[in-house]
Amino acid sequence: MKRLASLLQSFVVLGLLAAVLAVPAPAPAAQAPNQAAMREKIIQYIRQRFHIPDSVKLTVGDFRESVYPDFYAITLTLDDGKDKKSQPFFAAKDGRYLVDGSIYTLGGDARKDIIQLISLADEATQGPATAPVTLVEYSDMECPVCARFHETLETDIIPKYGDKLRVVFKEFPLTSIHDWALTAAVAAQCTYQIDPSRYVPYRSLVYKNQSALDADHIRDELLHLAAEAGIDNMKLASCIDSQASIPRIEASTREAQALGIAQTPTSFINGRAFVGAPPLADIYKLIDEALSDSR
Repeated sequence: MKRLASLLQSFVVLGLLAAVLAVPAPAPAAQAPNQAAMREKIIQYIRQRFHIPDSVKLTVGDFRESVYPDFYAITLTLDDGKDKKSQPFFAAKDGRYLVDGSIYTLGGDARKDIIQLISLADEATQGPATAPVTLVEYSDMECPVCARFHETLETDIIPKYGDKLRVVFKEFPLTSIHDWALTAAVAAQCTYQIDPSRYVPYRSLVYKNQSALDADHIRDELLHLAAEAGIDNMKLASCIDSQASIPRIEASTREAQALGIAQTPTSFINGRAFVGAPPLADIYKLIDEALSDSR
């Protein structure tokens, strides 16, 4: 599986045409291929370009509309029979380009582009939807800095701003470096699906006990914490085992990747990004500026 991982990393290094700066420009007219033909074209190119043996199965997922009108969002999966690795791409609708990374339109407003990429519908939140400032956080439940920032949110930032601030929580488990982050993300999103009001208390308990959790017993440990948070354990156990919340995590992960997020926590305050857990004064400054801009 290390070979698969290195193949996917080579996509990033070589770029498959690289992550590009997309500057609108006239292009020769081309007839858009049908999706079946485009899927086969992508698979053949990747297999030949990176010398991937026939024993490794390549699949291209659904062609989804993206925020970039001329590109589909797709996911390429490599499967050697033992493990799977997936990589998101953008595929030009005319079949001419496959792009690894984000596409930036230089004629636009960067903050508006960021806000457009972030979905706020049916997400775990704290604070009123009418708040003038929205803080969106992409985090990993196994990340120590995320735990520290969550405590800061709950004890300092949210109490200070009250109904002027809405916080939206997004899962972005870094599975390549964290053993139980994905299971915890599944449990957190299952909690949201079972009882949205329990999401934040449960998240807080997981972060509070983060250092005591281990991958070998993570399911039972998460269920124990869920009981403390008042969550129906039978429902949560069923949801975790069936991985019913995986589509929600995949969606937030694709969103994070489209935003170019590489580490956690990464947060946005009305479209302005900051990474990690900066000093409180810096966060207050960003929120105060956003409040001033909203008036």
